[in-house]
Amino acid sequence: MEEKLVQVRLREGRKPKRYLLPDHLDAEPGQWVVVPDEEEEDCGVVATDPVPLPAEWEGSGIPRVLEVPSQQEIEKARRLRKEREPDAIRLAYEKVRDRNLELKLVQARYYHRSNKMKIHFTAENRVDFRELVKDLASVFHARIEMRQIGVRDAAGMVGGYGVCGEELCCTRFLEEFAPITIRMAKDQYLALNPGKISGCCGRLLCCLRYEHETYAEAKKSFPRLGSTSGLGGQPARVTGVNVLKGTVNLSTEGHVAEVSLEEFKRQNEDWRHVSISKSNGAAVSEDTGDLAQEEVDEEALSMLEDTVVRKQSSEEGAKTPEGPTEESSSKRRRKRRRRPKNDGPGPS
Repeated sequence: MEEKLVQVRLREGRKPKRYLLPDHLDAEPGQWVVVPDEEEEDCGVVATDPVPLPAEWEGSGIPRVLEVPSQQEIEKARRLRKEREPDAIRLAYEKVRDRNLELKLVQARYYHRSNKMKIHFTAENRVDFRELVKDLASVFHARIEMRQIGVRDAAGMVGGYGVCGEELCCTRFLEEFAPITIRMAKDQYLALNPGKISGCCGRLLCCLRYEHETYAEAKKSFPRLGSTSGLGGQPARVTGVNVLKGTVNLSTEGHVAEVSLEEFKRQNEDWRHVSISKSNGAAVSEDTGDLAQEEVDEEALSMLEDTVVRKQSSEEGAKTPEGPTEESSSKRRRKRRRRPKNDGPGPS
């Protein structure tokens, strides 16, 4: 028989995962099934109707649904998820505070078949949680596994809504996180403000990658910012572009005008080879202008990208007992200033 593909939701509010449905099992939305999950067996609810497995997915290693649980096991799974998992986070935080550990608990999953609890957490640095595991094992009488995850994975587990008003992409459909760079925001002419281009996790928005190729290709048809041009016979400078509207903003003496891209190209036939205006009003050639602009952009982007890292490093350095302190450094500077100068030759 043809293999079927079904999606199973392991926890309420979490994105479903794909599983292969064996021939001898019939599953419909709302039905409980037992599936493998991170080297354990867990119960979940079927979220979609079974569909034929695409030919390109054959042999891709998709896990299979194991069996259908009994009604008694379903009731046990519901009760443990309603009572034990929420209490696990609360009690674990008490132990974390007692141990003075710098970590943030994200989610607790209890696998009743193996009597095991897996707790996911985030932390800036490596954390020694061996004593914490012993404390939690004595409280829950189960095997405890602590697993550190990234902040983007944590956002996908917790869920939420983005600035667009939609549910987070990492919660709904993203299977893996692709690299996101500041360059993608720049190519889309977005304000390089971390508060506006960052998601709930504090990292750059995943959606910056969705239309990056389209903007990068469209950018080739627009003039570069800062390039000199003409408008109605008067000198002008390109201050902005709007890819969606297909317009160019030009700054002339006294006002800013918005013209269509077609009108701009009609008045500036040689727009691809114009010079770049510097802030002091001077103009440089095409080659040197590109180089200078790229150097400035790379420096600004690098500074923006490393802001959080440098802030964290400075905070950690302030807490480190080793090394010279600010007070000792200032004393050395005063000693150097007070050192007498040798104005003339010494005694012969």
